[in-house]
Order: sequence, then structure tokens, then C-alpha cells
Amino acid sequence: MRWFDSDFDYVQELLDSWNQKRKTIRTAYFIMAALLIIAGILTAVFPVSIFAVVQYMAAAAVIVVGIYHIITFASMTSFFRDYMLVISGILNILLGIMLFVMPVELTVAVITFILAILLIFNGAQKLAFASRLRYFRIPHSGTLTFSGVLNIILAVVFLLLPFVSALALNYILAAYLLLTGAALAAEAAGMRKI
Repeated sequence: MRWFDSDFDYVQELLDSWNQKRKTIRTAYFIMAALLIIAGILTAVFPVSIFAVVQYMAAAAVIVVGIYHIITFASMTSFFRDYMLVISGILNILLGIMLFVMPVELTVAVITFILAILLIFNGAQKLAFASRLRYFRIPHSGTLTFSGVLNIILAVVFLLLPFVSALALNYILAAYLLLTGAALAAEAAGMRKI
């Protein structure tokens, strides 16, 4: 652990790191958002016949998001590291693996609760990080706050509808993919040079 050094400019370190990696991160967010939105649309349009294919696509997308969260945590400056990213990344990876290996019957019963827990962690992490950015007067944290609130609202919806049919699960999964993709696209659009 690195101790706080009052002579070191932690905010400038974060700004320099952000400005160097912003375009790469923004491009990755747009690509992930597009994949999630396409998977969500396919899930909504072909709820029964394409469920297995979309289940694997969604699993791959969620695993990629989980890996990206862990990489983001590892690349953050030490003073701004958020351990919720590691938890969120691990949960995303576990959810993706479960989507790969679980049969449809078990998926229907379990996936709603897992998605709700995942969304709560993601929403809390985004809200906490946006709050930290506002504390240090770093601008443009509104889309991050919006994304966190959106994740928590969707988690509440998932918790209120724990037992649904396989068809309804497709639409819940489609909503999750579409909203997560939209949130990533909003975050990417809000990424500016600081």
C-alpha cells in the first residue's frame, strides 16, 4: 500500500493517465456496447429459436466486460483504485461461465438473482467512482452517475421478478444487454479529455 504523500499531485496523475488512455478505452466501450446491443436485439427478436446462440454470445460479452473491469482496476493509479471493480469483474466472469455451462432449466431459476447482484455491484461501483471524481472536482462524471443509477434500477426490477418463464427471461436478458450496452455507449460518449 502506498501512503498518502501531500507533495504528490494525485489528481494530475489521474488526469495524465486518463488523457493517455481515453481513446483506447472509449473505442473498447463502443465496441462492447455494440456487441451487447446486438445480442440484446437478437434476444428480443428471436426469443426461442436463438436462445442458445444468444446465451453463448451474452456469456462471452459478460466475460469480456468482467476481464475489462479487472484490467481497468489493475491500470488505475493507486490512489484511485476501486476494489469494487475487482468484485464486479469476478462476478461478471462467473456469470458468463454460468451462462456457458448452465442448462436452460437452471438458467431460468438462477440467472435473475445473479444479474441483480451483478447490477447492484456495478451500480454501486459506478456511483462511488463518480462521487470520488466529483470530490476531486474532475468534470464530466454525470454519465457515470446515470449509468450507476440505471444499473441499480434494473437490479430492483430483476429482484422484483425472480421467477419468470424462459420466454420472459429472454426479454429480461435482452433488457439487461440493451441497457448495459446503452450505459456503456453513454459512458463512452461522455469521455472527454480532461
